[in-house]
Amino acid sequence: VLDSGEVARVCGLIQRSRFVPGSESARGTAEQVKSNEQIHATPEDARMLAELVFQALGRNREFHRRALPLEMSVPMINRYGVGMSYGRHFDRAFMLGASGRQIRTDLSATLFISPPADYDGGELRISEGGHEEAVKLDAGDLVLYPSCMLHSVSAVTPGARHAIIFWVQSMIRDHEQRTLVSNLDQVLGSLAERMPGSTEVRDLSGTVNSLTRMWGETG
Repeated sequence: VLDSGEVARVCGLIQRSRFVPGSESARGTAEQVKSNEQIHATPEDARMLAELVFQALGRNREFHRRALPLEMSVPMINRYGVGMSYGRHFDRAFMLGASGRQIRTDLSATLFISPPADYDGGELRISEGGHEEAVKLDAGDLVLYPSCMLHSVSAVTPGARHAIIFWVQSMIRDHEQRTLVSNLDQVLGSLAERMPGSTEVRDLSGTVNSLTRMWGETG
């Protein structure tokens, strides 16, 4: 999602900013298991971060195919130092959106800033159906997952893990319906490359649009 120059700009913001306890933004049971820090940026730096992230997402076709974003929350940076972790929890149903109003959290996103070599531990662990997947990506890479999934962040030992987090309200709130539309759209793209202008491409495009229209919402 972010190129090396954009990652460097975020790292510069991190270096000139201070961090506050992450528990300040936790609610309910999450507050009891949250041990990390979050950035306290100036208004100018906060705007810069939001513009940088939204511009990068805007050019990323795969993000839009998978998320079908309607609105997103204000991006923020968190930090896990030595011994810090976030126990198993569910994200809140609503967050403050970039528009200033509350948005429904259909999808959670973690955009990694620290390269894996900078820290040990710190994996994002996502649980579904008794299976747990550990995620630790390169700087600039993003993982997107349904906000209803139980997840956690393993303790960092040693080093420091920085990441940008935000939430997405999708045009299609149901995860299975959204995944179906996304997968069909991916097939459509591959088919269009091999059979440009074909009736098959036209008809599949109509199906994708009909399903999106049936299940989607714009406000």
